[in-house]
Amino acid sequence: MQEFIIYTDGGYSTSKNVGAGAYVILKSDGTTLVEKKAFVLRNETSQRAELLAILAAVNALPYRCSAKIKTDNLAAALGLGKAPRRRNQPDVDLLFSYKNLIREQKLRIEIEWVRGHSGHPFNELCDNLCTEALARAEEEL
Repeated sequence: MQEFIIYTDGGYSTSKNVGAGAYVILKSDGTTLVEKKAFVLRNETSQRAELLAILAAVNALPYRCSAKIKTDNLAAALGLGKAPRRRNQPDVDLLFSYKNLIREQKLRIEIEWVRGHSGHPFNELCDNLCTEALARAEEEL
């Protein structure tokens, strides 16, 4: 079974009401870059941007593999680690999409919280990708 490591980040610009997400996918050796991507979202919160970055990264994984997701968003790490309790809880649509994707793609996912801005190269890369995407969006709007 293929194994991957994923780093994610989400951000938000209050001045333009736009969010951005980014992810980096590595092979399990922790150094070989498979994919990196950043995207911009209108009218989203930083929490949703982080969750959408995780969802996009998981969606980019091949069928039947395992991955360790490393996120610096504690709420996302805790929220994705358990089943949604209520249909009206915040971001429940993304939580259900995440759970369904894992089931349909037969993925094994582990989520780990990492301290942000602590010098880890791939966490910093995600942060930079996200910041750059937000800056581009602010210039265009």
